[in-house]
Amino acid sequence: METEVIKTQGYNLVGDIGGTNARFALLVPGESELTNIKTLSCTEFETVQEAMTSYLSSIQNVEINSSCIASAGTTHLDIFKPANNDWVINKADVSSALHNVEVNWINDFSAQALATSTLSEDDIVVVNQGNAQIDRVRLVIGPGTGLGTCGLIESSNRWIPLPAQGGHTDFAPNSDLEIEILKILKKQFGHVSVERILSGPGIVNLYKAICQINGRDIIFQSPSEVTSAAIKANSDLTAKETLNLFCKIFGSVTGTIALTTGCLGGIYITSDLVRNFLDFFLESDFLESFQDKGRLDYYMTDIPICISKKQNMGLIGSAYKINNL
Repeated sequence: METEVIKTQGYNLVGDIGGTNARFALLVPGESELTNIKTLSCTEFETVQEAMTSYLSSIQNVEINSSCIASAGTTHLDIFKPANNDWVINKADVSSALHNVEVNWINDFSAQALATSTLSEDDIVVVNQGNAQIDRVRLVIGPGTGLGTCGLIESSNRWIPLPAQGGHTDFAPNSDLEIEILKILKKQFGHVSVERILSGPGIVNLYKAICQINGRDIIFQSPSEVTSAAIKANSDLTAKETLNLFCKIFGSVTGTIALTTGCLGGIYITSDLVRNFLDFFLESDFLESFQDKGRLDYYMTDIPICISKKQNMGLIGSAYKINNL
C-alpha cells in the first residue's frame, strides 16, 4: 500500500466494517471533513485490528486521539461477530491496538442513519415525494452484503438512531412463485430471513431459485453478473426476472417495516448495490409493492422515499457520532 505523508497532528479515526469491506478515514477533532479514506477487503486480514493497523501504517506522523467504529452486528456486546463476516471483534483488543485510546462502537446502520441527517437535496434521488412529518421517526434501509435497517428520530439538539436487525426477520411470500422460492431457500438455509433475498448474495439465491423452478441452466454466479445481465440492452430473461422480483420484494418488505415503525418522517435507502442498477430500480415495481398494503394504501402514499447518492455513508455517520458524544 502506498505510504502517504501528512502533517503530524492528532486525529480521530473512524471506520465502517461491513461484510465485505472495511473502510477507514481520519478527521480533525470537531470537524466533519474526512481525509485519507481507504477501503480494505476484509478477507485479506485475520482481524479488524490487523486491517486498522495496516491502514494506519500507510500514513506517517499521525497520532490517534479517539475513534468511532461502525460495524455490522451486535455492537453493544464486548465481543461480537458480524453476521456476514468471519471476524470475531473483541473491543478490548481493538482499543489495545490503538494504544488504549477510547473507541466508540456503533451499529453500521446506525451510522448510515446518522449520515442521512447531513444529506442535501443534491445528495438524493426522490422515489416518492410524500409528505414528511418532521416529528416522526425516519427509516433507513439498504441491501448490501446483508440487509441493514435502522430508525432515526430528532431530539432537541441531535439525531438519535434506533438500531435494529430487520434483515433477519422472516421472509413472508406474497405470491405462488414466492412460496416456491421460500420452499427452496428453506431447504438450503432452514430459517429464511429477508436478507437471504434482499442482499447481494440474496440476488444470487433468488436467481438460482428461479432457474430451478423454471428448469433453466444457472449461468451467473455473482450479484454483479446477475445485475449486469439484467440491465444490459440485450438482457438475460432470467436475470431480468430476478431483478424485477428483487425490487418487488424489497418494496413489500420496506412497506411492512414502514407500517411497523410508523416512519412518517420518511425513508432513506442507502445502498451501493441498488445504485448499481438505479435506473432499473426507479422503473421497477418497488413503489407499487411498497404501497400495496390494502386498507392502508393511502397511508403509504404519504411516506417520502429517497435514495442516497452519497458515498461512504458509514464513515460520515461515524464522524457525526464522534463529534456529538
